[in-house]
Amino acid sequence: MYSARAGSWRFFEGVISAMGFFRKAYSIVGALLLLDVLVQFFIIGAAVFTIYSEASNGTAAQKALDDSGFYFLAHAVNGATLAVLIVLMVGFSFGARYPWRTTGLTALLFLLLAIQSVLAHTGIPLVSALHVINGLIILGLTGALTRSNWAFGARPVQPVAAQPAATVAG
Repeated sequence: MYSARAGSWRFFEGVISAMGFFRKAYSIVGALLLLDVLVQFFIIGAAVFTIYSEASNGTAAQKALDDSGFYFLAHAVNGATLAVLIVLMVGFSFGARYPWRTTGLTALLFLLLAIQSVLAHTGIPLVSALHVINGLIILGLTGALTRSNWAFGARPVQPVAAQPAATVAG
């Protein structure tokens, strides 16, 4: 199936088949990343509502924070999982030979994740609150990239613009 000669058609068949593999891998990892970002929101929501629930019942603030510590730790550890998935997506984007725009936007996810880490630890509440907004941007960009590069199933046919009827000059 694979031939070392660049002029061989079999060589190109192998490249096309490898591109298909990378495109499908990109789609799968993109879907996993999307799901993992949603898990991030769930985990931090569990932490916030644990604190709120305990504070509403008269529990001391420090005890409420201590009881939600597991969720904050899970949120941080899951952030590392996000980094691994993003690095995989960037690699698969190169392997799939997607346009530079797609590869660049995929790499932008990693930059946004690095900014997430900085925003979480600024010590300035109003600046750290941008952590949530940045998370929503990551969610939206991941969804857009995964949807626009989905490698499974038939793609909808783009409608062709109607051409005006030609007139015959007489």
